[in-house]
Amino acid sequence: MINFLFISIEESFFIIFIAIIIFGPKKIPDIARNMGEGIRYLKNAKNKIQNEINTNRIDPFSEKKQKSIKKSKICSSIKRN
Repeated sequence: MINFLFISIEESFFIIFIAIIIFGPKKIPDIARNMGEGIRYLKNAKNKIQNEINTNRIDPFSEKKQKSIKKSKICSSIKRN
């Protein structure tokens, strides 16, 4: 028998029973729905961040980067106090 997250069937039934006692049978669908929305929100936020990182990534070996490095002047005289 396969255990989900190392929890046996008896333990999972016990957890569900305790949740019903604490929250009541009418609140559990709302709690599950809110948890699903929260997980969906976190996944969407993660995907947005990954997309932004991927679209703004600069290739260090691109021709534009190499040309701008060659054209830039290096200031060798810096006045220090």
